[in-house]
Order: sequence, then structure tokens, then C-alpha cells
Amino acid sequence: MEGNLNYFHFLTLAHLLSLGAKETHTEITSGQISKVIQRSQQTASKILIELEKDNLIERIKNNKKFKIKVTQEGFEVIKELHGMMKTAIDSSRGKRVIIKGKIVTGMGEGSYYMSKKGYKDQFREKLGYEPYPGTLNVKLEEQIYKDIKREITSYPSIHIHGFKDENRTFGWVKCYPTILIPRTKENDKVWKNNKENYEKMEIESSILVLERTHHNNSLVEVISPVCIKETANLKNGDIVTIELKELD
Repeated sequence: MEGNLNYFHFLTLAHLLSLGAKETHTEITSGQISKVIQRSQQTASKILIELEKDNLIERIKNNKKFKIKVTQEGFEVIKELHGMMKTAIDSSRGKRVIIKGKIVTGMGEGSYYMSKKGYKDQFREKLGYEPYPGTLNVKLEEQIYKDIKREITSYPSIHIHGFKDENRTFGWVKCYPTILIPRTKENDKVWKNNKENYEKMEIESSILVLERTHHNNSLVEVISPVCIKETANLKNGDIVTIELKELD
């Protein structure tokens, strides 16, 4: 049956391992398993029977309950799955992660938050620079980039802790170091006159993910040690490319 293992078999084995069932028999009911895999108790009971038949778990009856231990074969199955998943995740992160969007006007919150000492000191220490007082707001119009923005939290980040001042509490901020590459509209006069320089220009920056924000998933806030608009002669409506950098 091992070749017919499905998601719920793997999930059950993984949960049992998390309870310490590799080293010792652990008491657990099919009802408890059903809550973990979000299926009926009958389905959970069937999965346990199948795992036992395939010698992936051992079960010892203890009154009306069972004590379960994951066998070495069961452990090897999860270990192999873990290796495959790790390889898949590492491979996906080896590719360039790119977001493209259009510069838009923000709500003016960026300059307020960037001016707070509790943030500025941490930015200086952890990013190596004090951000320009304001954020660049980039609107994502294509679904592929919205999806990347949603998934960006799975990547390593630099954590800026929340803090309190005399008036209020400020939430944490996650920084994802990036390179911003200006891309204005091709019929733009600035683009035509400076195309070669624009293609070579890369601006150090970071995407921010805030604990508290009014923005939805289609907007990205970017900080940089420089004023990005002035440095790259950008304006609202221009397109920029943002590439995620790998953290050491």
C-alpha cells in the first residue's frame, strides 16, 4: 500500500512524529487524528488501519484507546518526503523573484513612520542605512505579481521589532532586501534620452511587510537610502522592476 500513500497518510505520520511517536508509543484516538487531518473519524480510523497494515506504524490497544508508535519504515517515508520538499523549495528559491508594478501616490503614512526613532535606529543597525523619509508605493496590476507578493512572507526577512512611545504602540516590520530597477514607459522622453543608464541602474531598497497596514495585496511599499523618484527621474505611472535579494 506504500505506493498509494496520499496527503492524509503523510499528514497523520507527520503529526504522530511531532507528538514523539518515533521514540515511544503515544496514546491518541482516531477522533483526535480526524481533527488534525480535517476528515471524519471513520476516515481517520481507516488511515490508521492502512498505515498499520503497511508496517508504517505499530498500534497497541490500551483499554478503549490505542498507543501508536511510528516504525523506522514510517520515519523513512517522512524523511524522504521532507528531503523532496526541501529540494523543491530550495530550487524554487534559486530562481529570480521579480515583481513589476506602477508607481502610485501613497497615503502619506510612510514619511510619518520612517521618522520614528524606534524604527530608524533598527533600520540603521539591521539594514546598514537609514531610509529616505518616505516609502515608494508600487501598485501590482498583473495577477502573477500579486501572487508573488502574497508568497513573499515565506522568504527570509530582516525583522524590525515593534515598540511603544509616549503616545501609542507601533507594530513590527519585516524587510525583504531588494534591488529596484527603473523602467519608465518606452515613449517617455526621459526613457529615450537615458535608456542605457536606466538599463544599468540598480537602487538598493527593501520591500516592507507591516504588522498593521491599510494596504491590500496589490500594493508594495519600498524603502531605500535615497529618494527613488529623484534618483531615477521617476514619476507616478512609471513602471519599476523589484528583484528580491538572497539573504546570507
